[in-house]
Amino acid sequence: MPVDPKLSRYGAPLRAIHWLTVLSIIVAFGITYFEDFFPRGTPGRATLWWTHISVGLLVIALVAARIPVRIFGRNPPPSPEVSRPVAIASHIVHGLLYLLLIATPLVGIYLAFLRGGDVSFFSLFSIPSPIAVNRDLAREVIEVHEWLANGLVILAVLHAAAAVAHHVVLKDDVLKRMLPERAAR
Repeated sequence: MPVDPKLSRYGAPLRAIHWLTVLSIIVAFGITYFEDFFPRGTPGRATLWWTHISVGLLVIALVAARIPVRIFGRNPPPSPEVSRPVAIASHIVHGLLYLLLIATPLVGIYLAFLRGGDVSFFSLFSIPSPIAVNRDLAREVIEVHEWLANGLVILAVLHAAAAVAHHVVLKDDVLKRMLPERAAR
């Protein structure tokens, strides 16, 4: 990862991908709480899950875009205000977040395939299921998907809380490095 000592913030592409990922996770996770408002087999419920799957595919696309931007883009040096143990913890949390951002939607896609459905990305394209329907296995895989999703959200909330604590309590530049231009002032 190229470090540019002149930079004090991450570049606009990385910041945009970061905040689009945050929004996508909120939408994908949040809409699952509306499932019970729609009976099985209704168009409303189908739209809900179509949106959930499409946003999950968007998360994969955002991570796929983020990794090369992070690896090959110019990045600010580590904040001098962060201790070594905190920096190590930050790297571990970021690694786990990347892992969950990839694993959760991939398991969700597998789940959709086990249920016999195509996976559609906002109706722009569909990926037909390459595997046979297996509803028994799907009942087990949904639990894995839910555990991964819950872990992702919990870790993301802890990540956000740490960023806010850095800003409010420690009064360092950690949060400002990822905020949009105006908000970082």
